Amino acid sequence: MRISSTENVLGGTCAQCGALFIVDPTSKNVGEVMMQALDMAAAKLSKDSTEMVPGEDYDDAVLSYDWRTHRSPGAPKGFMDRYGRLYIIKTKK
Repeated sequence: MRISSTENVLGGTCAQCGALFIVDPTSKNVGEVMMQALDMAAAKLSKDSTEMVPGEDYDDAVLSYDWRTHRSPGAPKGFMDRYGRLYIIKTKK
């Protein structure tokens, strides 16, 4: 998924529900990945990301991500759990 003219990340959009997902395989850039996903979700709603209200404009979740199997074992168990992070954001219309 292209997030800017110079950056690509592993991610996409769910074909069934339209939720946006972005992966941070190292779990070291979760904040940056979350902001990129929020910016993309805000663009869907024709808003600025600073105007987005959690629960009102979108729902989100951060899950652990195993980059070897491309599966999520669920909620993170801690910062040093040796998993990447999968950030999911679903806009509300």
